[in-house]
Amino acid sequence: MIEAIRASYRDLHSVSVEAAEVYAHSTDKLLCHVNDQLEAHPKISELIGQNPHALMRDNHRKHATLMSTVFKINSFELLVQSVPWMFRAYHARGFSYDYFFVELVAWQIAVHECLGQQVQKAEILAVYTWLAQHHENMILLSRSGVDSANSVQLKADEMQRSFLLLFMSGDSQSCFSFIDQSIYTPDDVKHFYLDVVWPVMCRIGHMWVSNQISVAEEHLATAIVSNIMGSLYRRFAPFPVTRGQAVVSAGPNELHEIGARMVADLMEMDGWDVTYVGANTQDSELLDILKQQKPFVLALSVATIFNLQKVRSLLNRINIDPETVGIKTIVGGSAFSGMPLLWQEIGADGYAADVGSAIQVCNTWWMELKG
Repeated sequence: MIEAIRASYRDLHSVSVEAAEVYAHSTDKLLCHVNDQLEAHPKISELIGQNPHALMRDNHRKHATLMSTVFKINSFELLVQSVPWMFRAYHARGFSYDYFFVELVAWQIAVHECLGQQVQKAEILAVYTWLAQHHENMILLSRSGVDSANSVQLKADEMQRSFLLLFMSGDSQSCFSFIDQSIYTPDDVKHFYLDVVWPVMCRIGHMWVSNQISVAEEHLATAIVSNIMGSLYRRFAPFPVTRGQAVVSAGPNELHEIGARMVADLMEMDGWDVTYVGANTQDSELLDILKQQKPFVLALSVATIFNLQKVRSLLNRINIDPETVGIKTIVGGSAFSGMPLLWQEIGADGYAADVGSAIQVCNTWWMELKG
């Protein structure tokens, strides 16, 4: 089914820069129009599962961000990967599948009435028409669970199984005790990061999408892992520097930083001189750091598709600024899962599907530089 959908979007024309800009600049007007339509719908409470209207408006804003990103990057694959994921996340919270088609029609009406330029309007409406034609297939993909949320599977690893049981109980003290009894060397840390933390956190993300855990429980899980990682880093640092300088950060607006922190720690263990920036760093601040430090490589972790356009904008600024143009850039994170060529479309020099691959790519670049 997914291949048939991909074959169909290859017939779509790319959205022009002008049309993408018109849509982006009209986002607030479009959102108001869609919100007004849906809130006036006589069966809206039934369609959204008696949820507060604020949750519905949140979905509309995410839709606008997604579509703006799709139009600017011209990646229709992003729709195929993201729309079923959004359907599943909101359906798990009580939204009817019928709601999504009602919403789609509302967006078509809003585009028709709010976008003034006829040519740009036609380009945007062509994509919405394509979405409407494949709406039932998107629902089937949503129900089948075929997307990036299931791309990381838990292995038959004894340490992983034991940690997961403690971790899911929310007992941080038992988690720390388990780590103290299991990790003695930097190699143990690498195994813990790559074969335990990474797949377990991917599973936590999938559980949140499926509404099996709350936002608070997800935050608790993240806090436990962050504290454990901090304690492990202090136990074994500092590490000898045998390679170049690297800056590691979560992407702009990105609040998920576990992936970036794992990359930073493992690169440092592998001999890199690492500056770890963390989460939700503004473009201007990160650019200042790059200009001051002149690192060999910048590694960006992006967990959510809604931040891809900001990452693209940042990479464009890096690639045209004389002070930063030579810095290698690598991206990774769940926002790229299932879309192995998306990194090229947003202007990065490389991509890593997982933390271990990120280290390998950076090391290869360094060895090529040194001959």
